[in-house]
Amino acid sequence: MKMKLVFDRLLLFPFLSFILIDSLSAQSAQELIYLQQMNDQRSKTQQQLPAPGLGGEAQAPGLPGRAAISPYVPFLLEETEAPEINHFGYDFFTLRNEVAFWENLPTPVSYLLGPGDELIIALWGETQLRSSLIISRDGKIYDEKVGLLNISGKTMEEAKIYLKNQFGRIYATLKGRNPSTYMDVSLGALRSINVNFVGQVKYPGVYPVHPFSTVITGLIQAGGVDTLGSLRNVQIKRDGKLYSTVDLYAYFLQGELPDKIQLRDQDIIVIPMKNLEVTIDSAVVRPGIYEGVTGETIYDLIHYAGGLKPSSSAEVGLKRIVPLEKRRGKFNHENFYLELENTKLIEIQAGDHISVRHIFHEQQIIQLIGQVKVPGIYNFFEGMMLTDLLELGGGLRDSSFLKSMYLDKAEIIRRQPESRYADNINVNLSELIKHNENSDIALQNLDRVVIHANPNYFERENIWILGEVNIPGSYPLLSDAESLMSMIIRAGGLTSKALDGGIAIYRDKIYFEKPPRDKTDVQEEKKTDLFQTTEKNKEEDNNKIRLAWKDNAVVLMPGDSIVVKERTGTVYVTGEVYNPGLVEFQKGKSIRYYLDSAGSINNYGDRNNVIVILPNGITIPWHTFSSPKIIDGSTIVVYKKADMTPFDLNQFAASTVSLLTSLITIIVLSQQLGG
Repeated sequence: MKMKLVFDRLLLFPFLSFILIDSLSAQSAQELIYLQQMNDQRSKTQQQLPAPGLGGEAQAPGLPGRAAISPYVPFLLEETEAPEINHFGYDFFTLRNEVAFWENLPTPVSYLLGPGDELIIALWGETQLRSSLIISRDGKIYDEKVGLLNISGKTMEEAKIYLKNQFGRIYATLKGRNPSTYMDVSLGALRSINVNFVGQVKYPGVYPVHPFSTVITGLIQAGGVDTLGSLRNVQIKRDGKLYSTVDLYAYFLQGELPDKIQLRDQDIIVIPMKNLEVTIDSAVVRPGIYEGVTGETIYDLIHYAGGLKPSSSAEVGLKRIVPLEKRRGKFNHENFYLELENTKLIEIQAGDHISVRHIFHEQQIIQLIGQVKVPGIYNFFEGMMLTDLLELGGGLRDSSFLKSMYLDKAEIIRRQPESRYADNINVNLSELIKHNENSDIALQNLDRVVIHANPNYFERENIWILGEVNIPGSYPLLSDAESLMSMIIRAGGLTSKALDGGIAIYRDKIYFEKPPRDKTDVQEEKKTDLFQTTEKNKEEDNNKIRLAWKDNAVVLMPGDSIVVKERTGTVYVTGEVYNPGLVEFQKGKSIRYYLDSAGSINNYGDRNNVIVILPNGITIPWHTFSSPKIIDGSTIVVYKKADMTPFDLNQFAASTVSLLTSLITIIVLSQQLGG
């Protein structure tokens, strides 16, 4: 029990401590979080702003020190999704982790010395002296020989003149027309200055900043400007008066840095609410929400948005809120469309929405199809002629390529608004080649020009003949009706081992399985390389089917393959026989002989379903009274019986009894009705 009490008290101690500290310091929880966050930043950052001097990061000897200013980030910061159209300029202060600069930069001319600054005074020549003095809180420095000197509020140039006069009272060689002692005054360690950031700042408050800081670097350290605040009217108050105003758009867009933005100790940076907010979208380079000032025009705001894109239209849309005192109708907005040049005359108002539309997409194309060197889609221009398009597609000057074109008839397919169907305009290309200007045709947008191929010019696919011929190989067709016998004769005839009637012909499936197509498409598909790979040949063989033939006068087709088989002296018996396999061929023997040689048909074989396949692919069924002649290389196939349901005697008897009962019942009822 005591242990539990001790444990509870230990848990309660941090909470009581937090309340006690809060009450003693009179600070809110938010301020404590801020102090904790600032402490964490000091521990993580190598370079901070201690008073009275500023130290640099550790660096190699001889290199200048490097200072960094980090923006304040709250301990608890919820991420929000960015809107589709962002406010322009505000992310400049947040898209970075720190602002870095070298400490030994030249001292700004406007920099005023103040408490904490270190002055290094050096004399050389006849008198040698080097002294390091720190300006006190009262703005004074003390030298043992010269005494107490008031230096605060002076620029470096003013301080040099003042110190030379004061030291000249002790060191006379500093004065005169020809002094023999020379003096140099420079800054050593720098103090931090306290600057107030108020108004529409992300995290308002007092910040210790680098003495060389400007309004821009100071706002970065304060977390930037809230989107409600003005970027065009940043105010610097000094000694209770308005010292200067800064328009940050000039810096963001032109890189112009105002002169009076150097911060000094106890300056107050005020970010007022912005008065004019204008939205610009669509066809501008940088769409967004922009701040305007009184007197600026719509043209000025478009310029801030980067100007118009090349794809923008010539008209600018303006949607404007009707002032409250002028609302008489049912609409609260007024819409206008202005020429770009006229926007220079229209001043902006709060809430204006400027839309620069994109130009409409125009389809200005023309298509060249068929037997040309470069078919495809081309850009159409006004006044385009058929010869212009053909020249783009490769021209009509290549005499060899012209032979592959069907010159007697080309077609122009033209859309018609009055009809659902296009017009077909026939063109004689031969007249164009003769430079007959009257045969040239003016083209219209979206025309399609079709140039047909000359089917007589293209080489047909060769015939392959292999196997038992004297000269196997690839042979071109000599006519559209060349026969198998003609091809065998060209291949040197059959060898002595050739199987008579055992010639297998394989033909591309394109002639059987696909619907007829345009001749141009067929010719394009038939074009092949002279050097085809083995894999491609195998793929083509898989696309071929066996052709059964009876007469040697069968007509060959492009791409046919002919295989002349060798005599084997065997007959192949397969299917439902007891011993399927090869059986020695015996001239004049019937099919029963070969079936018996294979063990005869087994119990699963169907005697009424036996076929004979001859070596040339002809298939003949075997019947009891019609037996095909078996030749060398034939194949006999015995098929399996069809599955039949076995006879069930009990079911048959039950069905018969039921049928008889029904018949007797009908007869009795009919007699009773008849009586």
